[in-house]
Amino acid sequence: MFIRTYRPRHAAGALALATAVVALSTGLTGPAGAAPAASPAQSAPAATTGTPVTITLITGDRVTVNGSGALVRFEPGKGRERVPVEIERADGRTLVLPADARALLASGKLDRRLFDVTTLADPTLRALHRGGLGLIVQYEGEATAARTELRSATGNKTKHALPTVNAEAVVASPADATKVWEALTNPTTRGVRAAGAGIGQVWLDGVRKASLDKSTKQIGADRAWQAGFDGKGVKIAVLDTGVDKTHADLKTQVVGEKNFSDSPDTADRVGHGTHVASIAAGTGAASGGALKGVAPGAKVISGKVLDDRGYGSDSAVIAGMEWAVAEGADIVNLSLGSRDFPGVDPVEAAVN
Repeated sequence: MFIRTYRPRHAAGALALATAVVALSTGLTGPAGAAPAASPAQSAPAATTGTPVTITLITGDRVTVNGSGALVRFEPGKGRERVPVEIERADGRTLVLPADARALLASGKLDRRLFDVTTLADPTLRALHRGGLGLIVQYEGEATAARTELRSATGNKTKHALPTVNAEAVVASPADATKVWEALTNPTTRGVRAAGAGIGQVWLDGVRKASLDKSTKQIGADRAWQAGFDGKGVKIAVLDTGVDKTHADLKTQVVGEKNFSDSPDTADRVGHGTHVASIAAGTGAASGGALKGVAPGAKVISGKVLDDRGYGSDSAVIAGMEWAVAEGADIVNLSLGSRDFPGVDPVEAAVN
């Protein structure tokens, strides 16, 4: 792991000592407290490959990274010129960690991915939230004032209400980031930020993508049919790219559908959701029964949580799960995934 601390000019002596401790604990060479002072726009050593992308963090600070997700430039947000920042590199990822967010990160109130600029530079994530920062904000209780303040700070850009985890998915534009940070946190006497009243956890609204499954015979479905089990009376929710209900194997199986993605309708333009639904409950009509699904007696409801490229947000997945439960689904299938990160992410919290 590599950690480097950037500190504003005229910072207190205690900060220089903290910088020395970081340097010693990570094996950096050079005299204690020798980390460079940051000017309002601080450059950092990084590879120069790829097209640079500028990201606005939840704090309002601006970070430019190259095509590999490595830091090229850091620019503090308005009024944040004196806030120290640590640059942490580990496992091929770069994290930009402002000092005033440290306590919130340590307590688990803030998702570390919100400062993982390698993740935030992902073009799929950026496209999903149209260049803004997608957040899932969990509340403590009703938190009416906190909800109102956050909605105001984001210009009422609420994507999904997520009652299972008592949360809302919002998008913070680069121009709104500082206001959002102020709405979510409060200053303390120690120069760090604490969670605002009524704010539980704040997660990145990350990306999920479609992933395929194996053949049905591999799990012994044929033996289950011989024993009289074909899924009759069971409702399966397929949360995916949509389902083609005109397909011969599925035209009698799909009994409900709803769109949670940013695509215009419930149609499956990727084919993945249709593939998954046919594995689950296809009748095999198109192949004379040779390629029927695991439970051809079951019915399917289709929640389109992935868009026409096969990608979707965490909040869309959670909203789809909540809909499936409300529709009486006995089984909810999610053939999708993403890179795993430490801690409980919002989708995991909703499943729990």
